[in-house]
Amino acid sequence: MNPESRPLLALDGVCVAYRHHEVVHDVSLDVASGEVVALIGPSGAGKSSLLRAINFLEPPSKGRVVLEGAEVGGSRRSLDALRRDVGMVFQSFNLFPHLTALQNVMLAPVHTLGVSKEQARERAMRQLTHVGLAEHAHVKPGKCSGGQQQRIAIARALAMEPKVMLFDEPTSALDPELGAEVLATMRSLAAEGMTMVVVTHEMHFAEDVADRVVFMADGRIVEQNAAGKLMRDPQHPRTQRFLNAVRNR
Repeated sequence: MNPESRPLLALDGVCVAYRHHEVVHDVSLDVASGEVVALIGPSGAGKSSLLRAINFLEPPSKGRVVLEGAEVGGSRRSLDALRRDVGMVFQSFNLFPHLTALQNVMLAPVHTLGVSKEQARERAMRQLTHVGLAEHAHVKPGKCSGGQQQRIAIARALAMEPKVMLFDEPTSALDPELGAEVLATMRSLAAEGMTMVVVTHEMHFAEDVADRVVFMADGRIVEQNAAGKLMRDPQHPRTQRFLNAVRNR
């Protein structure tokens, strides 16, 4: 296959099970380079579990994850390579409170990539500037707002120079004003061509920024389509019911 025609990321029949209880059922999904895919759906739909399966935080119980044409295996080397190429931003910020923003962002390039401290510092400052927080480089997380902490977490993921960014409801712990800061940063990344898979409850973001929206329920993909098409004209009754409930809330 021509490398330019194959998806950057492909999920093939992925299942995720916890203690023999399957929460993601036979999901196949292709993500093209530069594409923004939004995963929406009710709580318990399996969205976050699917996202965690992509970088093997929850190894799939069945199925394959393929990045740039190569299947991700269970070896340490394969997983290390995967996590260098796939960045993830969680609901909680997971920053080290005793380190400054700059030190938090420098940590992974130094210890995972073996980048020199000088190079890591330059890279970290570049990414903090990228997310609008250069002036907070020497501030510890506890002195930053929730929105600023989440943007530091985004800078930390970007410092690894990933090929794909995963976002797991990155604004769910934030009030609307602080969440808007994070969404603005994500909009900028999308405009720059970053490949992104985003679990979100922000319906306006899904419609306006995503190229494609995937609706999940009961651990399965129910419907997917171009963002505007799915959000304005869902075809499946389950999708219609969900979007009607969200809009009428």
